[in-house]
Parts: sequence; structure tokens; C-alpha cells
Amino acid sequence: MAGNVKIHVSNLVKRFGDLEVLKDISMDVTEGEVVVLLGPSGSGKSTFLRCLNRLETPSGGQILIDGHDMTDKHTDLNKVRENIGMVFQHFNLFNHLTVMQNLTLAPVETKKATRAEAEATGRKYLEKVGLLDKANAYPSQLSGGQKQRVAIARALCMHPDIMLFDEPTSALDPEMVGEVLSVMQQLARDGMTMVVVTHEIGFAREVASRVVFMDGGYIVEQGTPEEVILHPKEPRTIDFLSKVL
Repeated sequence: MAGNVKIHVSNLVKRFGDLEVLKDISMDVTEGEVVVLLGPSGSGKSTFLRCLNRLETPSGGQILIDGHDMTDKHTDLNKVRENIGMVFQHFNLFNHLTVMQNLTLAPVETKKATRAEAEATGRKYLEKVGLLDKANAYPSQLSGGQKQRVAIARALCMHPDIMLFDEPTSALDPEMVGEVLSVMQQLARDGMTMVVVTHEIGFAREVASRVVFMDGGYIVEQGTPEEVILHPKEPRTIDFLSKVL
């Protein structure tokens, strides 16, 4: 249904010691929305993303994912996380496992899929990211772009409702960025709910339903790509975009 809120964040605060990295962040993400977080390094984007699935523990505020309170100590985080795919800057593949073994590990261990089911799912998503021929390869035999596409396929094998991307292309050589972004574009077209931290302004302009500009731990400005990227209102947004466009 349209307007179904998948992620509800209210008054989120995150401190590391005396440093307040997130200052009173509130945001909703609805089903099928692609929200792109832009902003300078150190603005709190990645910390915000890591708070969503509780890789970082919030210092204050509330995060609801599909109605589950991620800040409640009684919530089974691992259960909720099964529905949240996370793709990191540095792939985080297991180097001693083949591509297929990387893909089937979590479904077999946590979703109790049979190996045959997990491998069928793995093949489906490897085909989706264009790497079915690499099923028996090891990560060391892949390019950076291929590793990141495997990481996306691995996340999809858990059948998540929500995908979080933390600068998925920033560790890649420029010519490999496109192959990863095109997989993400396809996911967006398929209706996946996505929150993406990226410096790829072109991707934000083409794919985002909403762009959120962060600076200094605050949401400075948000709106459609046209509003935020082409017609920014806030001086800090204008200044940032003037340096990257």
C-alpha cells in the first residue's frame, strides 16, 4: 500500500564521547522510496545509516523499522535485521569462501533454508547482478565492482524489505562505479525501499525519490532531487553542491 512507513526515526541523537554526531534527526521512509543522503564527510550520514540497523547504538531518540522499536532492549534485533540488507563501502565478503558460499551462508544459518533452496536463490540473484558465471570464484579473483555486486546479491538472498547502502561505490575505480549503480537502479525500479549514502550526484538525481542533505549532524534540507540538487535553498547546500557539481 502506498504511504506505508517502513522506517520511522524521531529525535535521533548519537554521541561518541563528547562529540555529538547526530543532533535530533527525524525522518520517515515509506515503502518503495529511495532516499539518498548527501553531505560532506563527517556530516553524520554513515552514522545515521548504522544506527538504523543498530550497528551503532543511538544515544537518544527512537527508530522504528516495520513497527519494531530498534531502541527497545527487548526487540530481537537479529530478527528485524533479517529484513534489512546492508551493503558497505568495503564489500565485507568472506575471502575464504566462494561467491556462492558467501551468498548461501546466512540463508542457511539464520533463515534455515536448505542448501538447495539457498543455492537456487543465490543463482537467481547472481543472474540479477550479472555474475552467474562467477558462482565458484573466490573474492580475490573478482574486480572491485564485481565484489560489490556480489555483496548486493548476498544481501538480496535474505529477501530484505529494506536495503541500506553505505557509500557503495566510494572504494571503486571510476570505471566500475556504473556497473554497481545500474544494479541499484534496477532495484529501485523493482520497488525496493532503499536508503543510500553516496557522493554520486548523478545517481541521486536520476534514482532518488527524495534527497536529504546533511551537514554537522543535522538535516539541513530535503526534497525531490530537482528541489535539492537543482534548486537548493539553504546556503550550506548551495555551497556543497557548488564544489561537487
